[in-house]
Amino acid sequence: MITLPKPGLPRWRPTRREMLWTAAAGAVLASCRGATGPAPAEAASSHAAGAAEPAVTLRDACRALGIRHGAARDHYIDPEDPMLDRLMARECDVVTPENGGKWGVFQNTEGNYDWRRFDAAVELARSIGATPNWHTIIWQHMGMPPYMKLPASRQAELGISESAYFSPEGTLSAENVWPRFTGVVEAVRQRYGDIFYRIDVANEVFFWETAESHPRQQDRYGFRRGMWWVAAGGEEKGPEWLDPFFHHTHKVFPKAKLVLNEFGIEIDEGWQQRKRAYLLDWLTGAVKRGVPIHGIGLQSHLIGGKPYDSAGMRKFLRAVDKLGLSVHLTEMDVDETRLPRSWSRAEKDRAMALLARNYLADVLDNSRLEELCWWHLRSDLNFIARQHADLKPHPSPYDANSRPLALYAAVVDTLQDKARTGKARSG
Repeated sequence: MITLPKPGLPRWRPTRREMLWTAAAGAVLASCRGATGPAPAEAASSHAAGAAEPAVTLRDACRALGIRHGAARDHYIDPEDPMLDRLMARECDVVTPENGGKWGVFQNTEGNYDWRRFDAAVELARSIGATPNWHTIIWQHMGMPPYMKLPASRQAELGISESAYFSPEGTLSAENVWPRFTGVVEAVRQRYGDIFYRIDVANEVFFWETAESHPRQQDRYGFRRGMWWVAAGGEEKGPEWLDPFFHHTHKVFPKAKLVLNEFGIEIDEGWQQRKRAYLLDWLTGAVKRGVPIHGIGLQSHLIGGKPYDSAGMRKFLRAVDKLGLSVHLTEMDVDETRLPRSWSRAEKDRAMALLARNYLADVLDNSRLEELCWWHLRSDLNFIARQHADLKPHPSPYDANSRPLALYAAVVDTLQDKARTGKARSG
């Protein structure tokens, strides 16, 4: 195993390409039911917001229920941030490299590895007594370097209109997809060993429905007809095309929790309900086939101003639980950009806190939640804040000065309700 650098985070300036990675990294689709009147967490948040360090951390509240708590971190965003490191040390049992574990970052050209961003996240986890995750091996439509895309010359032949799966430099094929996959898995094992708590074996392999993409961009099982699906034989193998990737990852990393990581199933809209059904069908078949999958990763990018499908999610979560699979909330945040701009800061915070509380209560009461991981603990570092800096949004539980927000209070209250009474109280 290659020795990691000594503690101390690497210093470098991000390239424009790297900045674009982060802007695209989190697909945002989830939901909210409008808040009417004060949420139970609001009074708690006014007290919490004035304290730099809350009496009860999110990690404390999670640990009381046997849940691991953590967050994503990408060290190019702010390579040296002692305040953030202290916050993560106080709050994190797990650390996810936001972009450092993505193929397009650590092996952007074939055979040439740049481990700096992955190393930094792993070293941070070790230095604060947390466990790193690996996000992600397979990313169906993004996160891949040009050579790991299909040749642009094949696009017309395949009849796939989504250009993100193709590149003039693309050489991905049925002949090389497996040796490339196993080679990267082995390279990561050689560098870090079997240390990861969770591995997102596949990320966003099911469809994201839009007027342009449906139904041409998905197969009859709900999979994106993306570069991995083409190269791994999804057309011929049907729902089983993913199975070998899970089997091999489990063989190489037997200690890790293996999950399929997805987004876009929480909203009360037809396409998300259909995606939920496709996802459950695949999970049911995978369990029956003996695929070594331990849980489902729900990105949980919640959207204020969209109707949250509480009844549908409760039904889905109960079905997942009956399969013996756990739930991992892998990239949680709340998007306020669809809320009325005329609303005050307090009104927005209240609506987002209520949404998070309702969603988390459904998860806690209808599934076996093993992990709650935020897509950054601090709001200023979340991709929503970078894309909408003028709004100064609060997508994460802490503000730029590591002070807890209403979202923090709502989540702590919900977790404590569950620990105290056995049932999580929604808003």
